[in-house]
Amino acid sequence: MASKQDFFNDREVQRLLLEHNLRVEVTARGSGEVAYEVLTQKTEHYDFAFPSGQPAADLIRSERRRRGLHTQTTRLFTSPIVLASYREYAETLVGNGAASRHSGGPGGALYYTLDTAKFVELGKQGRTWNDIGIGDHPNPDGTSITNGNRVLAHNSGVCRSNSGATYLALVAFVENGDEPVQSEAEVDRVARDVQPLITALGMPESGLWQFYVTPEGKSRGPIVVVYEHQFFAYQQEHRRRTGRTDTERVLLYPKQEFQTDPEYISLRPGAGERLGRLLLTDPALRRRMMELGFRVIDDTDATGTARLFQLLVSRGVPKPDGRTDYTRAELPEPNLLQRLVDTVGRCP
Repeated sequence: MASKQDFFNDREVQRLLLEHNLRVEVTARGSGEVAYEVLTQKTEHYDFAFPSGQPAADLIRSERRRRGLHTQTTRLFTSPIVLASYREYAETLVGNGAASRHSGGPGGALYYTLDTAKFVELGKQGRTWNDIGIGDHPNPDGTSITNGNRVLAHNSGVCRSNSGATYLALVAFVENGDEPVQSEAEVDRVARDVQPLITALGMPESGLWQFYVTPEGKSRGPIVVVYEHQFFAYQQEHRRRTGRTDTERVLLYPKQEFQTDPEYISLRPGAGERLGRLLLTDPALRRRMMELGFRVIDDTDATGTARLFQLLVSRGVPKPDGRTDYTRAELPEPNLLQRLVDTVGRCP
């Protein structure tokens, strides 16, 4: 699995699993690599796969069923693609009409809505952070900020990671007039337009997040593509350690929402199936999913957004405002998405 290893590497999750005589060993791979490795393995030595996004899960499921191999899928939780940033950069976007604040807490708003089309246009125009006024928003210690880099979001790479490929699909959706690309000609046209806007820091998803929460993150990658659960888990832990939320780090929700739907896929009978059932039904593990920031899916297949937000508030972490624009970005057909990823990422 890729970014969802955060869940299985959590010490509390490991403790809860040991109560059921289970221990999980994770092989870290990007989502595209998960599908490749599962489908090319010579022996069935994995009990399950847990790709972060739908395209890799669909590929694994359809190909294994075609081969007559054991495949059982379970949807446990979801987490939207978001852009993590710092208050000074978010406020600079607000000043340029490319973002709007949600209601603020004691230290100001933690959450913003990103006007994705205006944000993308700033990048297409070659505008730098200095050009759009980052110097008007000093650091908390009063020192001024200068940044001559172009206004872009950084991601972990479209060839390997689901978040990178999904962000590319989001930018392509916006660039194509809020419509998914529907032909090879459209893919090639949009790919030429958006390729300069997709910048990878060369890190896996988990490494990109860890870099963001270091002091150096603001200078290297002031806006990074991550999952919502990573921010929620960080803020809960920060409040537990310090007694306050980190009001310098903020979250930008793209106007066009893009939910990611990771799927737990049992690859052979036995332990993999047992673990999947346990994750779906055990109350303590389900609560821990929310504590780690995930929107847990209940037995009606509904996303538990309200329950997650209630948990955040109970722990002193503000929740995002309710959305007023429910535009849902759509992925293109799998073959067109792969062509888009391969073209923009120059994937081997």
